[in-house]
This record gives sequence, structure tokens and C-alpha cells, in this order.
Amino acid sequence: MKKVIWSIVIIILIGSGFFIQAIYAGDSTRKDAEKSAEDIARETAGMTEVDDFYLYNGNETWSVITGKTADGKKIGVWVPDDKKKKSQIIALSEGISKNKAIAIVKEKKNVKKIVSAHLGMENNQPLWEVTYKNNKDLYGYYYLNFKTGNLIRNYDNL
Repeated sequence: MKKVIWSIVIIILIGSGFFIQAIYAGDSTRKDAEKSAEDIARETAGMTEVDDFYLYNGNETWSVITGKTADGKKIGVWVPDDKKKKSQIIALSEGISKNKAIAIVKEKKNVKKIVSAHLGMENNQPLWEVTYKNNKDLYGYYYLNFKTGNLIRNYDNL
């Protein structure tokens, strides 16, 4: 009986170790992407102050850094994971704000709770991805064109 208990304890400890390692590796990957995107934003766009970082995993992976340049201009720098593509620098004044994106989703959908709002890029089109829970406690994803606020696509009741 002792052998069985010790075997179970060892299996649980090994499983816990793998779980902790997986979490650490995922966090490390995100931090590496953030650091790389921040370096690119500082070098290519002259960003001096970083406000936010978004990691978007759609059809393609994009890191997005928002912040300010030395002259106080608020910009976003979209950095592709695919090194064959170029980073895009866009003045945040050219698009809708995070709060406006959230307000549009609340107006259009039956939202119980906003989970997150992230900048991203699909088909060279900057976008907002707003994740929400509806009144049935099911998730929805609402994708808005960053510049116009128009609907790109919506997934509901997931």
C-alpha cells in the first residue's frame, strides 16, 4: 500500500513540475516578444515612453506596442512575428480608442462583462479584438477596424 501511495505522490510531483514549466515557458515567450517589440518601437519609431503591450494571435502573430515619441505624439507600433513582413507605425489619433472600441461592442452586443480589448493585425489591417461575456456567460469576440470602428467579424456564444 505504501508503494502505491508513494507512486501516486511521485506522479503528482512530476506532473506539477511539467505544469509549472509550461506556465513559465509561456510567460517567458510573452516577455521575450514584449522586449523585442519594445526595442523595435524605440529604434524604428523613436518611441521614448511605452504605455501598453498587446500580443495578438490571429491568423498571424503580431506584437503591438503603444506609447509616445519624444515630441509627445501617441503612436502604435505593430511588429509582425513573421520577419519577412515590415513593422507598421500608426498614429493612435488615426484610429478609435480602446474605450471607443469597447463602447461600440457594448452598443452592438448583449454584453455582461468585457474581458479584454487588444490591438492586432489581420491582412495588413489594424484592428481591435474585444473579448466579452454575454448574459448567458458565453464568450464572444468582436473584431473592429482600428481606423473606422466598423465590424470586421464577430464570434458569439462560444
